[in-house]
Amino acid sequence: MASWRLNLKKMENLYDSLEEIFSEKGRLSGLPGYEFRPQQHAMASAIGNALQNKHHLIVEAPTGVGKSLAYLIPALLFATQEKRKAIVSTHTRNLQEQLLKKDIALVRTLLGRPFDAVSLKGRGNYLCTTRLANALRNQRRLFDDEEFDHLQRITEWSTETADGDIDTMPIVPLRRVWQQVCSEKGSCSPGLCKPPCFFQKARFRARSADLVIMNHALFFTLFAMQDSEEFFLFENDFVIFDEAHTLEQVAGAGTGKSLSRNQVLYAVNRLYNPKSKKGLLARPKLKKYQELCLEAEQATGVFFDEVEQVVRNLSGRSGALRIRAPYLVSDTVTPALRDLEAGVREVAESVKKQTDKEELAGAMRLIWEAGVLIREFLELKDHSATYWVELGGGKRNVVLHTAPTSVADSVGGRLFREDATVILTSGTLSVNQSLSYFQSRIGAARAETLLLDSPFDFRRQMQLVLARDIPAPDQAGYESALPDAVLRSVLRSGGKALVLFTNSSLMKRIAEEIRGRLEEEGIALLVQDGTTGRHQLLEAFKTDVRSVLFGLDSFWMGVDVPGEALEHVIITRLPFAVPDHPLIESRMELISKRGGSAFQEYTLPEAVLKFKQGVGRLIRSKSDKGLVTILDSRIITKPYGQMFLRSLPTCPVEIVHQDGSIVEVEKEEGW
Repeated sequence: MASWRLNLKKMENLYDSLEEIFSEKGRLSGLPGYEFRPQQHAMASAIGNALQNKHHLIVEAPTGVGKSLAYLIPALLFATQEKRKAIVSTHTRNLQEQLLKKDIALVRTLLGRPFDAVSLKGRGNYLCTTRLANALRNQRRLFDDEEFDHLQRITEWSTETADGDIDTMPIVPLRRVWQQVCSEKGSCSPGLCKPPCFFQKARFRARSADLVIMNHALFFTLFAMQDSEEFFLFENDFVIFDEAHTLEQVAGAGTGKSLSRNQVLYAVNRLYNPKSKKGLLARPKLKKYQELCLEAEQATGVFFDEVEQVVRNLSGRSGALRIRAPYLVSDTVTPALRDLEAGVREVAESVKKQTDKEELAGAMRLIWEAGVLIREFLELKDHSATYWVELGGGKRNVVLHTAPTSVADSVGGRLFREDATVILTSGTLSVNQSLSYFQSRIGAARAETLLLDSPFDFRRQMQLVLARDIPAPDQAGYESALPDAVLRSVLRSGGKALVLFTNSSLMKRIAEEIRGRLEEEGIALLVQDGTTGRHQLLEAFKTDVRSVLFGLDSFWMGVDVPGEALEHVIITRLPFAVPDHPLIESRMELISKRGGSAFQEYTLPEAVLKFKQGVGRLIRSKSDKGLVTILDSRIITKPYGQMFLRSLPTCPVEIVHQDGSIVEVEKEEGW
C-alpha cells in the first residue's frame, strides 16, 4: 500500500482519481477490515464534482458513512493539483484531533504524494515569545508574586514546546498572565517578532499549507474581518464545513459582537490596577495617567451596575433581556475611556523602545474598542441585528451582545457567492427528507444537495418505543408520571441508558426520586447537575456498562458511546426550544413579519433536528443494538408528531401503555 503512488498525470480528471480510491475494488478496499460503502463513494464523487465546477454542495451523511475521508481525499487531490488551499472547519475539538492524528495519516498513505496539513487556532491560543520577553523585562511592574510564578512556568515551557499552544501546557496559567504573553494584534506582528514567535510560525505554515483545519468560531471571526470578495480567508481557497448543523448558531456569534464588564475592567487594569499597583503605567512619574485608570475603572463599574439593575428590574430574574429601544442607560463610561485613551497615546509618544510602544498601543486599542462597542450597543443603529444583555458568566459579570437576526441575510450572500465552492456536511441536516430548511437558515438556497442513506441496518439494530398514555408535557400529571416511566424504561434495558432532558430542575427531581430504586438494582446513576464535568461523566458512563446517565442540552449531540455501555436512549420530552432567548425570539419575530409561521418554519424544524441528534446517540457502529424510547405522547397524538417520526429510520415499533402493556406496530417508510 505504502509504495503505491497515485499518478495524477495518467488520470484524465479528478473523477478518475476518486474512482481509483473509492470504488468497490479501489485502494480503500485494500485496507484491513474495510468494507465498501456506496454512500462514501457517492459523497466523494459529489464533492469532487462540486470542486471542479465551482458550486456549493450540502451533504447529509449519517454516522457510519465515513464522511471525513469522503471530503479530505477529494479536497487534497484538488488542492494539490490546482494549487489551491482547502479549509476544513469543524465545531468540536475532538473532530479536529481525529482529522489530524488519524485521518490525515491514512490520506497520506492513499494519495502517496506530499501535502502539508496544519491546524490553526485563534491567536490568543499561542505564546508570543516577543511579548514573553517584554513581560519578563517588565515583570516587577506587571505581576505580583503568584503571577510571577506562573510567568516563570510559562518561560520554562516556552523552551520545550513545539507549537506554543496553550492546550499543550502542563498547567493552566492565570488568565491575566497568559493575556500578557499570548499573541495579540499589534504587539505581535511579523515586523516585531523576529525571530518569528509561535503564532507567526503557525500563521506562516497556514498560509503555505495545502489544508488548514480550524473551528467554526475562528472561521467566522476571521471571515467577518475579511474585506475581499475574491476569497474566504486565504487567496484561492475553498471551504468544507463538517458538523455543519451548528453553522447558523456559530456564524451568528462569530459575525456579531459582545463586550462584558470583565473585558472592560481587564483593558483598564492592564494599564494600571489601583489595588495591585501593577500595570503598564505602574511608574512613579505616571501618576496622572494612573488617576485616569482609576476614573475609568469607577465609570465602568457604575455603567455596568446600572445596566445590571435595569435588566433585573425588567426581566424579573437573572438571565438575558432583549433590548429594543436605544439608550437602555445613559452613557456614563465612554468619556472616561476616551480620556484614558488620549492619556495612553501621550505616554506612548514618549516611550522609546518599540516593543513598549506596541504594548501600549495594544492596550489603547482595547480601550478604544470598548468605547466603540458600548456606543454602538446603546445606539441600536443596526436594525438587522438583535441586541441583548446577559447576566452571569462570572461574579457580577454583565455582557452586552449584538448578533445578526438573520444569518442568511448577513452572511449567506458573502459565503455562498458565485464562482466559489463551499461544502457543508453533517449527519443531521434534513427535515422531512429535505435540506430546504437548513438552506433557508444559512442563505444557501442555490446550493446543490445530497441526502445519503445510512449504512446501518436499523430494522435489525434499533427498536422504537413510544409511550401513548403518559400525559403530554403541557398537561397536568406529566411530571408526576414521568419518574415511573423513566424507571420502567431504564430497568427494561438493565441500565446502559442515556436519558435526555430539556429541563434541569425536573431532571434533578426525577434523579433523586428514582436513585434509590436504581441502586437496589445495582445501577449507578450519573447526573449532569453541575458537580461533575461533561467529560468525566461520559468516561464514568463508558466504564460502568450498567450505569445510567441523565443529561441536558450538551448530551443531545456530540456523544459517541459505541458498544454495550449505551443500549438505550430515552427522550423525556420533544426538544422544542422555549423562545425565551432574545435571539430566538427575534428570529421568530422576523419570520412572522415576513408572513410566515414561526412554529412551522422555525420552532418545529429546530426541534426535529435536535430530536434526530438525540436519537442518533444510539447506533454508532454496525454492531450496536438497542432501544429508543420516547416518553412524550405528543409524538403520537399531535399532527406534528408525524414529522418527528418521519425523521427516524425504518425500524420495529412498540407502543407502551401506562399499565406497561405493549402493542407492536410496523413503522413504514414515510409515516
